[in-house]
Amino acid sequence: MRMKLIVSMLLTVFMLPLALLQASAQVKVTKINYHGWQNTYKLTNGAIEVYVTSDVGPRIIDIRPVGGNNIFYVRKDEVGRSGEKEFKLRGGWRLWLAPEVFEITWFPDNVACKVERLKDGTMRFIGPSEQKSGIQKVVDVLLDSKQPCVRVTARLRNVSKKPVTYSAWSMPVMRPGGKAIAPLDVGNLDAFAEVRRIILWSYANPTDQRFTFFNKLVIVDHAKVPKREKLIGRVRRHNDEAKIGVDTKQGWVAYYHPAERTLFIKRFPYNPKGTYPDGGCTVEIYSCYEFIEVECLSELATIHPGGEFAFPVDMWVFTKVPDLGKTESEIATTIRAYLNRTRRAK
Repeated sequence: MRMKLIVSMLLTVFMLPLALLQASAQVKVTKINYHGWQNTYKLTNGAIEVYVTSDVGPRIIDIRPVGGNNIFYVRKDEVGRSGEKEFKLRGGWRLWLAPEVFEITWFPDNVACKVERLKDGTMRFIGPSEQKSGIQKVVDVLLDSKQPCVRVTARLRNVSKKPVTYSAWSMPVMRPGGKAIAPLDVGNLDAFAEVRRIILWSYANPTDQRFTFFNKLVIVDHAKVPKREKLIGRVRRHNDEAKIGVDTKQGWVAYYHPAERTLFIKRFPYNPKGTYPDGGCTVEIYSCYEFIEVECLSELATIHPGGEFAFPVDMWVFTKVPDLGKTESEIATTIRAYLNRTRRAK
């Protein structure tokens, strides 16, 4: 009897870690109140947490390592609110339409979304039909069961009666103080017509200290963005704003926050036969004193009535990442080590 008890205790001790491991490998979804948004869905796999609100959006308002801080930036005076008539930045991740046209792109996503849970565990968030664009935005969120990765699939549904052409624009607003890193492709050096593009918006000064242009990387250091002091455009642009883009085919863009030692990597597909907006941009980085955005875009897609276009993006969050260094070789070596742990979205 005593021997059976001992064996039973030993089995319990050895099986407990296995049970915990199995539990940690499961994705848990719960509905919570996120700073006033009562219908926010929290997804966690034991490594990262993803918060998607359905009171407005679709919006992914928060992604963080378990026990860590939100890697996104959120405006405190706009969180938890809804129903406003004009567009609100709020923060977090949002889905936009490119090319940028104010009355279409800046659609005020301030009303509730429909929520569905698919058989594979995907959480689907369905926004309202947008009359001016003819699009209904659908966002699928699928958290990996083991890796610190969430797949966000942006779906553009044509709910109009005519074909429409748009690019899906993935827009995360990052916490200030970090560095955005974008690849700059090097092609065939012997080809006469082999070019690569760095696109500068009219309000971006290429001599701005926030920019570092290496041969294979472009760095935007948010810590070097000046304070907002004056208007430089007629209506909206200020001295602290700048935006650049690149035509990389590598399918990634990253953001490193030194204080948090977190590395955020977005992986997305590239279509070699596609036409991309804004002069061929696949990656765009907007920065101002308040925040910085690491954006990626799909090719322009013509969507017929009743049709749908999907753009999958994998978002990876790594912790305890060492300082990137200062030289291109140092930065590239560190980034590559973590890129090798990801996969390209397809």
